[in-house]
Amino acid sequence: MGSSESTPPPPPPKKLTDYPWRTLSGWSAEFEKALLTEIRQLEPEEKPNLLILGPVGAGKSSYINSILSIGKGRKCALASTGDTGDASWTLDLGSYTKGSLLQKYRLFDSMGIEPKDGHGFHTDDLIFLIKGHVKKGYRFNPVSPIDEKSPQYRKEPSFRDQMHCVIFVVSAITIHAGIPPAYVQKIKQLQDRIRREHVPRILILTKVDDLCEEVARDITKMFRSVKVQETVKTASEVFGIEQASIHPVKNYEVDGNIETMTNIPLLLALRQTMQYAADRVEYVLQEDSDDD
Repeated sequence: MGSSESTPPPPPPKKLTDYPWRTLSGWSAEFEKALLTEIRQLEPEEKPNLLILGPVGAGKSSYINSILSIGKGRKCALASTGDTGDASWTLDLGSYTKGSLLQKYRLFDSMGIEPKDGHGFHTDDLIFLIKGHVKKGYRFNPVSPIDEKSPQYRKEPSFRDQMHCVIFVVSAITIHAGIPPAYVQKIKQLQDRIRREHVPRILILTKVDDLCEEVARDITKMFRSVKVQETVKTASEVFGIEQASIHPVKNYEVDGNIETMTNIPLLLALRQTMQYAADRVEYVLQEDSDDD
């Protein structure tokens, strides 16, 4: 009887690409300093408004705290984290941005997006938010959106009441595991409404260190991680946002020390957000000027 050779097991899937799938100027203190300088030198014609959207537990407040921590050079926790479990949420103007990297911008938070109808952020509220009809202090109602009879409804919004960039914050774990179809449908409804208003969109992918063990060990491997690259591609397809506007980040949730390597992806996302919002402000002001 002839001997049979056993088939060797397939090689394990690659965790890292041979070359970065997204290039940047470097992982260094010099690059971090350049990003901070560029961000601080941005001078929009008027203060842009930034609206943060995302599901409960995605890391919205942790992202805000991470940005504020970079500006202070130490860990801070000014934005409340955790799911309150409330059936409604207050539109919250980020007054804590004074003196921070966000001091030339206004930051608004909203209740979480949930897949089920009657739960979470009502898609009909989004158009009112973007156009500036919703006043600070409005209590979101998952069942019924705001209307003209509400005392928090602003009938004649000005430029400063409108939203100039929408920031989606989503966990990379959620994207990689597969988003439920009902949630995808709600996201598409939100995206359609935003696109009609020509408002720029940014997507922040949090918890990439939990997604990829290589990134957890060394964050500078982020743009070589196969899992992170696949998740960015999936997020682009689900949200309809170009990959260049999707930013994987690690929030300051566990680490107590502020570190250059963790800061860089956060600052890259913040720089693009600020640039997009400033561009939107310039466009709207020019339109208003042409109409005069």
